[in-house]
Amino acid sequence: MNKKKAYEEFLKKMEDCGGCLMRGYGEPVFNGNYNQEIMIIGFEPESHNVEINSSMTAKASNLLTLYQEEVKYGAYITYVQRCSLRVHGEISEEGKENCIKLLREEMDIVRPKYIIVFDERVIDAICDEADRVKNAEEYPVETTVFSNKVKLYYLK
Repeated sequence: MNKKKAYEEFLKKMEDCGGCLMRGYGEPVFNGNYNQEIMIIGFEPESHNVEINSSMTAKASNLLTLYQEEVKYGAYITYVQRCSLRVHGEISEEGKENCIKLLREEMDIVRPKYIIVFDERVIDAICDEADRVKNAEEYPVETTVFSNKVKLYYLK
């Protein structure tokens, strides 16, 4: 299956968050060009204020020292948990499992080369080597996220 078709099917699934019972809490949040090499992953929608072409994306782009064309259209931005915790409180265990399953599928489609993280909860959720990544002296750290080899930047 090609990337475009896989992403279109993912978008259909995201219309109801893969059938998640918590879907009524608002629109799932993810954004960007699925062909991007940069993925910014937040913990939940209000966990930081990163927007496409924001100053944080510019900062990350400078940090990565990538060519201008690679960041021209912004990074792909997504979240570990799709519901806003500020709106409804805690996400159920079933909801958390569904969010991780959807993030894993999203990662398999986008296949970013670089991941930028601002929240250590994200690292705990996506990395088998969370402690090594969080305690690294230099970034990026080459690691595996859901079977995808990436260079991960943790901006503390």
